[in-house]
Amino acid sequence: MSPLRPFVRPRQTDPGSQAGPARPPWPDLAPLVPLPYGRPAGGLSQAQARLWSLVLRARRVPHRVRALPGGYSVQVPERFVPQAVDEITLYHRENVSPRPLPPPLPEEERSRASVAAMLALCGFFVLTHRPWPEFGSYPQYWHSVGAGDAARMLDGQWWRMFTALTLHADPAHVASNAVIGGAFLILLSRRVGSGGAWLLAILAGGLGNVLNVLVQGPAHLSVGFSTSVFGAAGGLAGLKAAGGEDDSGQGQGQGQGHGTARSWLLPVAAALALLASLGTAGENTDIGAHFFGLLAGGVLGLAAGRLAARHGDLDIDRDGRLNELFGVLAALLLVAAWAWGWESGWPG
Repeated sequence: MSPLRPFVRPRQTDPGSQAGPARPPWPDLAPLVPLPYGRPAGGLSQAQARLWSLVLRARRVPHRVRALPGGYSVQVPERFVPQAVDEITLYHRENVSPRPLPPPLPEEERSRASVAAMLALCGFFVLTHRPWPEFGSYPQYWHSVGAGDAARMLDGQWWRMFTALTLHADPAHVASNAVIGGAFLILLSRRVGSGGAWLLAILAGGLGNVLNVLVQGPAHLSVGFSTSVFGAAGGLAGLKAAGGEDDSGQGQGQGQGHGTARSWLLPVAAALALLASLGTAGENTDIGAHFFGLLAGGVLGLAAGRLAARHGDLDIDRDGRLNELFGVLAALLLVAAWAWGWESGWPG
């Protein structure tokens, strides 16, 4: 029978000492993955780290995501490094454009174009409400050629669908449209760029005027940018409905292009609430123009959102040329409409 040995408590190893086997390191994948658009500076972005994590999780590769001072790091056990690098590289080759998108413009940069355009709208009001005899320009001439006269529109003078957007009855009318319209257009420009926002608003305003004329009949007469203001509001609702966003502003994910019922109802309800609160006040308010502008904007926004879901990001401000092209097209619609009106109906 062997003698009993006294119990001795095992000695604890100092974590800072070299005693005991050290855990193998988990290498960072960012320096190892051959990205087609160069190495990220200061670590991965949160969106890119989340994407890599989804790719590795789908392929059952163990990994972890760590926050760094300048970004994020995706790390895997050393023996899984070759598989992780292959999986992420293959994903980028099949799904990511070889040229990166430049960062989006700051919000103040996006708002400048809309503010400038609204100031131009106010300036145009001053121009058209002051007589200029030396140029043969009188306020009544502008309204005679450009107002939304339903009878003349039905008779073929369709330039009025756009020229009517630039005319206003009095200073209070143009000021309210500039302030409220500027706010909605700035919000819309954050989603589709300033040029895209103005093009959508002008198209929605013109289509809303046409629909209003067809419904109201030849006795109707209207002026004002408010049809485009409600077109911008409808565009925001259509874009959010097409994107299927939840309350946090995040999409519902790929494969859920139709969104949830709540994502459809909230923006539509907000747009209708705006119509009820702002679009029906005053005895001279054109309720039909507001409603049809909202409807046209919603359809255009929904179409733009669906198109973006199929072909890529809707933030065209990150492609300066496309954004400028849309802005130029919006301006050309108004200039061409007035040129058509001058050619066809300007008093001699």
